[in-house]
Amino acid sequence: MTITWIHIEESSDGPDPQLPARVAAAVGEPFHSVVRKHLLERRTDPSHAFPRFEEHFGRYLFGQLHVPTSADDGVAEFAELTVIATLDSCWTILRVPEVSDGRTTPVADSYRDRLRELKLTLAANATVGELLGRLFTITVNQLEKVFETTAESIRNCTDALAELNTKRLGRAMQERIPDLRDRAGEIRREVASLGTVVDEIESILDEIVHDRLDLRLSSGDGTSTELLSRATEIHLHDTFYRARRLSLLHDEQLESLGYVFEMIALLNAADEVTSGRFLGAIASIMLFPTFIVGLYGMNFETMPELRWPLGYAFAGALIVGTTIAQVLFFRRKRWL
Repeated sequence: MTITWIHIEESSDGPDPQLPARVAAAVGEPFHSVVRKHLLERRTDPSHAFPRFEEHFGRYLFGQLHVPTSADDGVAEFAELTVIATLDSCWTILRVPEVSDGRTTPVADSYRDRLRELKLTLAANATVGELLGRLFTITVNQLEKVFETTAESIRNCTDALAELNTKRLGRAMQERIPDLRDRAGEIRREVASLGTVVDEIESILDEIVHDRLDLRLSSGDGTSTELLSRATEIHLHDTFYRARRLSLLHDEQLESLGYVFEMIALLNAADEVTSGRFLGAIASIMLFPTFIVGLYGMNFETMPELRWPLGYAFAGALIVGTTIAQVLFFRRKRWL
C-alpha cells in the first residue's frame, strides 16, 4: 500500500493559517482542537521542550518530537517536529528557531537534512508505522550526537582544571577560571534542558514497544490492523534502549558538571587560603622592621647604640637580616 507523507518545513513567517483545515480534511473528523492549536501556534518559549505522542478518537496519532538546535553554545532551544499519522497518511511539520538573520545552527540543519534524506529514500511500499519508526530513530540519533558533543566539552573542562598550575593559582583564578566557569555554565544549561526530552521520548517508546500506544482499525471479519506492526515495535525496542541509555547518560553528565563546579569552588577556597597566607606573611615581614625602627626611634639618652660607631649599620643590618630570614621561612612554607 502506497502511503501519503506530507513534510512541511515551516518558514520564519509563521504557521500557515490554512494548515489545520488541510490536515483535518485529510485525516477526517473528529479532529481535536488541541491539534489545531498546535498547528497554528509556535511554542512561546523554545527552550522548554516536552515531547508527546497520543492517540485521538481511534483515528490518528498526534505527537511532537524535539531535538536541540545546538550542542554547547549555552542557548537551550529546540527544533520541533509535529507528527499527525493515520493508517495510510502522515503529516510532519518541522519548526526550527532562527539564530539571527534567518540563519539556523548546524545541529538543526543536520536534523533537517536527515528528514530530507528520509523523504527521498523511504521505500515506496513502506508503511506509516515504518515511517514513524524511522522518525523516532532519526530523533534519537541526533540526540546521541548532541550528547557526544556535550561529553567532549565536559571532558575539556575537567582536563583544563587538571592542568592548572596550582603554584600560580592566583593568576589562574583571574585568567582561566572565569572562562571555565562560564563555559561549564553554558554546557549545564544545555544538558539540563535535555533531561525532559530524553525522559519523555523514553516514556513514549516504552508505551509503543509494549503495545500500549497504537492505532488500530477493526474490519468487518473481526480482524484488526495496527499502525505499528510487531516488526516496527521490535525495531523501536532497540531505539527505546538507546533512549534509556541517553537518560542515564544525562544524569552522569549532570554529575560530571557538578564535579567541575565543585572543583572550581575548591580552587576558589584554596586561592582564598593562599591569599590569606600571603597577606599574613607580608604582615609578619613588615612587623619586625617596623618594630626595630620604632625601637630605635625612641628618644632615650641611655641607649648604648647611640655611642656605637657602627650603630647605624647595625640597625640597618638587623632590619635586612630579619626581613631575609622571614622571606626564606615563608617561602619554605610556601606562603610566598
